[in-house]
Amino acid sequence: MKKLLVLAMVLVLAAPMFAEMTIFGEFDYYMVNGFKEVGAGDPNSFVDLWDKGEVDFKGTIGDYSQIRIELEEDGSWNGRGYDFAEGTPSFNYFRVITDWGKFFGLDGIGIKSDIGLNSWETFDAVDFTGFNYENADSTPFIGDPATSKDFGAKISLSFVDGLVQPYVAWQFDTVTYKDDAVDQYGNPWNDDGVAYEKNFEFLVGSGFDFNAMGLPLWLEAYYYDAFVKDINMFGVEAMYDLAIGDMDFKLGGHFLNATNGDDRGSAWGFGVGFNAFGAAINVSAAGQLGEDYWGDGNYSPFALMGIDAEYFFLDWLGVNAGVGFAFGDYKEARCGDKAFQTFEAGVVVKPDKGVVYKLGYIYADEDVTSAAGKVTPRTLNTKKLAADKGGLYFVTKIDF
Repeated sequence: MKKLLVLAMVLVLAAPMFAEMTIFGEFDYYMVNGFKEVGAGDPNSFVDLWDKGEVDFKGTIGDYSQIRIELEEDGSWNGRGYDFAEGTPSFNYFRVITDWGKFFGLDGIGIKSDIGLNSWETFDAVDFTGFNYENADSTPFIGDPATSKDFGAKISLSFVDGLVQPYVAWQFDTVTYKDDAVDQYGNPWNDDGVAYEKNFEFLVGSGFDFNAMGLPLWLEAYYYDAFVKDINMFGVEAMYDLAIGDMDFKLGGHFLNATNGDDRGSAWGFGVGFNAFGAAINVSAAGQLGEDYWGDGNYSPFALMGIDAEYFFLDWLGVNAGVGFAFGDYKEARCGDKAFQTFEAGVVVKPDKGVVYKLGYIYADEDVTSAAGKVTPRTLNTKKLAADKGGLYFVTKIDF
């Protein structure tokens, strides 16, 4: 954490170089009772997780360009006899963005270039339930595509008042051949003794924002290809968000189809939510298709479902609860053959905008979470590991 603050201070001192600078970021901290330590530790001890700290800088350069920098430090579990060293802060991205549409004075057409160090992603706009299975980036299955974090570029366009928003991104990996390269055990990295392999990743897609026409609908379609690795993916996402007064109805999901070599498989996620007058209830579900891709007996067309609800008595004080289930062959192969996965209930406090405290209890059957690769319980809206068996937890989340 100290290293992150030092680097952040250096960038703050550089602020006079920019016409305008904005600083924002994120801080996540978790404390959980019931985390079973590796070895013969006390299964009922408290441990804490400094999950991550992010500091983002957005500086304006002239009239048409921006520089965006994000410093991130990943945290670690800390408990009695079970400590990992603090993470090393690094650049999560370092980008220069230029508005070429504004530069050339184009009317009704947006053109932006985004070049630098980054992981180039889709819009990832469908995300609203507690268990997040409708979000392609949050399911335990394929996940929405993103290039590796490296130097690359993204070109984004906008037409018809933002109705159509196409983009294309690419990223090249550095290629280094070392015939005698070995790992820590003295074995070659692969059969050819190559330490780093060639790679080229390509992402193309478009968002369609029908709000520009008065219809509360968002669509996105994209295609990703890692040519050398023989991996490609096609995906679609959709989100309908209708707000009437104090009521809001949301419906959204995704479908992804991916190949890995000769194997092809699919995954889907779907969610529906309704909130009104401080109360909300959400249902989300996910499943898989494709025996060759997932393996015989390891997948289910309908695999997971989560139900969550919350109610705020005051603007700053509320309660939430959720329950998760697994089904079919996925339940048998990956979840200890237990339909019931996890239950959670807790209190949510929001003393200021962007500041959230959570205190609650999360339960999961030991058979569900004891082996690697099985579903792990998550605190609602955080997507983070809670504990081997569940337990009392305290969460601090700050967005500034």
